[in-house]
Amino acid sequence: MALRIVRHSSALGEWELAIRQPPPALTGHVTAYEGYVETASARAIRRREMPWPGVVLIINFGPAFRLTDPRSAASTGDYRSFVAGLYDSYVLTESTGLSRCVQVNFTPLGAYRFFRLPMDAIANRIVDLEALFGPAARQLVEQLEDAPTWEARFALLDGLIATRVGQARPPSPEVVWACNQLEHPVNSRRVGALASELGWSKKHLITRFREQVGLPPKTLARIVRFHRVIRWLDGREQVHWAELACRAGYYDQAHLNRDFREMAGSTPSEFLRRRIPEGGIVELD
Repeated sequence: MALRIVRHSSALGEWELAIRQPPPALTGHVTAYEGYVETASARAIRRREMPWPGVVLIINFGPAFRLTDPRSAASTGDYRSFVAGLYDSYVLTESTGLSRCVQVNFTPLGAYRFFRLPMDAIANRIVDLEALFGPAARQLVEQLEDAPTWEARFALLDGLIATRVGQARPPSPEVVWACNQLEHPVNSRRVGALASELGWSKKHLITRFREQVGLPPKTLARIVRFHRVIRWLDGREQVHWAELACRAGYYDQAHLNRDFREMAGSTPSEFLRRRIPEGGIVELD
């Protein structure tokens, strides 16, 4: 649970990122907390946020973000505090001036317990926090903003999340088991095989996944595989793509390239070239 601070300074601007893992009691519900302060340069900073196997809660103390799903122009909007459900492609985020926020990275099943709603209601969607929590959302923002340090904010979140997930109905053991299978490339199996092992129909497994995870198991497996590659690219400047594709569970490099075009909006090499450590891909045009 040690707090880690990452700082960046370039022509794009300056930012500080505070990262802390959740306590052991929340393992399986939350993967990390992040605190963020950014001072942008004169021009707006726009990032491609990559799909990952989780749900994001943003608690914002600064100006609104402009969020755009390139697949749907109607989804473009300005948001302060919000929830981003499980996504199967990238989203553009744009900020100007000073940005200050706290981010909670939930696992899909942790989000199911914390938000207490069907996960397909927020899958591939951005939802304003007040639409989910009402006046309590504003109180949460104020409480976290008034906390004196990142560690104090994360400690407040520890207590809130532990209380809500502890009082919520847990996901079905079958869905938990299937999600765990999809996390490991050596255990990856087709949806039909997972359903058969559970004694469920394929249709029933998909229905339960939509309710408790947000997207079908096949889509989740694809996101997990893509995110595995993104993690492996950290700190790398040169990559043997064919070898990486094999290690990650792709059929071949062409299969990897197709996923990058659809999920990252770029080729793998372009992604690597334009990535800033701890900062996503920055849109320069």
